[in-house]
Amino acid sequence: MLTKSDIDDFFKAVETLKKFKRAELKDSKERSLIDNLYTDLLPNNHVFNMCFTDNTTFLVGRKGTGKSTIILRLESEYRKDPKYLPCYIDTKTVFESIKGEHQKIDHLRGKIPDSVLQKYLTERSFIKNILKAIGTELNNKADGFFAKLTGILQAHKKSNVKRKIDSLLLKIENNQYLKDIELPVLLEVGTTISNNNESEVNSSLAISGNAGLEKTLASSKVNIGITAANTNSKKNKSADAWQRNFSTVLLKVFQIKNVIEEIKDILSDLDVKKIVIFLDDFSEVDEDTIKNFVDVVLAPLNNWADEFICFKVAAYPTRIYYGDIDVGKVDIVELDFYNLYSNYDKATMESLSTEFTQRIIENRIDYYTNKKFEDYFDVNSSNTVEDYCNLIFKVSMNVPRIIGYILFYCHQTQTSLGRKINKSSIESASTLYYNKVVSKFFDITTHSLMSFNEKASELQQREVLTLIIERMKSIKKMIISNEYSGSIYNSERNNPFCSHFNFLPPLEHFLRTLELNFFITKYNEMSDRDGNKVSIYGLNYGLCKNENLRWGKPDGSVHRTYFLERPFDFNKLIEDFLKESKNIICLNPLCKKTFPYEDLKFLQYNKMQCNECHSIVEVQSFSQSISSEIEKIDKRKLLPQQELSILHELNKSGEKMIAREIAEELDVSSQLIAKRAEKMEKKGLLIRDRTISPIKYEISRAAIDSYFNHS
Repeated sequence: MLTKSDIDDFFKAVETLKKFKRAELKDSKERSLIDNLYTDLLPNNHVFNMCFTDNTTFLVGRKGTGKSTIILRLESEYRKDPKYLPCYIDTKTVFESIKGEHQKIDHLRGKIPDSVLQKYLTERSFIKNILKAIGTELNNKADGFFAKLTGILQAHKKSNVKRKIDSLLLKIENNQYLKDIELPVLLEVGTTISNNNESEVNSSLAISGNAGLEKTLASSKVNIGITAANTNSKKNKSADAWQRNFSTVLLKVFQIKNVIEEIKDILSDLDVKKIVIFLDDFSEVDEDTIKNFVDVVLAPLNNWADEFICFKVAAYPTRIYYGDIDVGKVDIVELDFYNLYSNYDKATMESLSTEFTQRIIENRIDYYTNKKFEDYFDVNSSNTVEDYCNLIFKVSMNVPRIIGYILFYCHQTQTSLGRKINKSSIESASTLYYNKVVSKFFDITTHSLMSFNEKASELQQREVLTLIIERMKSIKKMIISNEYSGSIYNSERNNPFCSHFNFLPPLEHFLRTLELNFFITKYNEMSDRDGNKVSIYGLNYGLCKNENLRWGKPDGSVHRTYFLERPFDFNKLIEDFLKESKNIICLNPLCKKTFPYEDLKFLQYNKMQCNECHSIVEVQSFSQSISSEIEKIDKRKLLPQQELSILHELNKSGEKMIAREIAEELDVSSQLIAKRAEKMEKKGLLIRDRTISPIKYEISRAAIDSYFNHS
């Protein structure tokens, strides 16, 4: 029988696993728990060992796969060796904090076109703050280093080192200092762009003039229209040219080569062999900002200072940019299920995943409760520990944060009432997680502030998901009715497995959003009957339970190719959808040529350039139903994604929450939540209760009516 203490301790165990923020991994005396709680995805700490090197490492995985946890464990280990200087940077928090701070830089106004000035200021501030964080860590290291030393010589050395650090920080932080470098660089780039534009205009005018001689007066309106279009095109090209030159400008402004030399000099004085820079939540930053940061800071520091600087970068699979970094010279550690275990055979993949699930749950239960797995799970001869862990693996696909959510919901329905967790409660938790967390992606997208094409592209993923589900239901019916009469279905004909499907790898790109948000997960790669390599994907377990689709495949080697059967070949379904929902359009307003989807391979080979005018072409989404849906939305209700996510958390909770609680759910800082909440209160979207400390937040009636009452 579980006592109240047992129940409370179990809650602590699953709560830390579910949220897994850095601040949460401490005991009551603020001591780090990472060494006790860290559980490696592979036996013998193999993932940790792959990352604990002097090489730059990219940790790649979806949300919740453990990137931040590995970084925290690495940081802890590096801090034990005085020859290393770890520098942790939460890139998402840095990016959020820079908004608004760059409005004071008056010397830049008029030097860059207004249409791209804000973007340049954002890139500039982001890079400045990252470099500043490195300088601050050097300062902290110097204080700690010299605190242990005494004597006149050491005092002199300390003064000298501190002077060097102050000089470095001045060059990074001081806008007045940067101005002297920045203005000449901007003038040079501006002149080059203007000259290039002038050449294009002269060429265009010459052509237009010759053509005009052959035109009648009646065609003058057409010429006026063309001239206006040329003017707009010129402005767009100028803005594009400036954006392409941002990395060049910033590289010179911050004098990265000099920064590297100064850091090296300071590290030598501090007897440090290597500075290890951890960039957490790297992919949460705006795409252009990531690109310029890599070009200006990450790649130069990695390539030019590899003997004393390395990076450990946490990134999403679809949002990685390497720039000039030689991928062959850095370590890339993949954390998602298939990518992590793909070197093993299928049986080993699943056994390693099940074993990891058992280790992480047992470790957490042991630390917080001093009890065993079977004290909280209904283990018996029919349902072993391994059976439970195998089910939790299928529900979570090896993602630690999802395991935390599943156990959190099981706590609500079972352990909080003194009952043990059973298989039924785990499956119910999977549907609850899907409905409360995963499926909300499309709701948030619908009311998010983004371009029409971005929104249409995201919402089209909902359409293709619906097609996949409907096809699975159709397959299930045809297996039950014996329309699909193959013997491979006989063992489970009355309740067939219908959760996985296959298609050719080149199509994976178009389903990335579904995978990144856990609607589907890559499960394997195999060769089909025609000898073609195909990718096998599985639907979310909770989604399958919602739709009454059985997840997995029959046991036994005879069913090894179950997912390769003809009904589960979804190539035509996906290709037909793309043909009907994607246009390829030239972005040149004077051309606007459209291309059929079938031309995509040719255009990719041609670097996505139009064969008529050589301008860039873009894949754009179109759908009459989505267009109608977007048109019906009250544009005044559109909000930034972060604000919508806050509203969803408050609505889901149904209770008042403090900033830290919301931040833990959204994987952001409490400061960010407080900052956004202040703005949202002015919009009438939430209420801040200042009568208690810390302040608590609740969703307003107006926000519930606007965003959650769809009936």
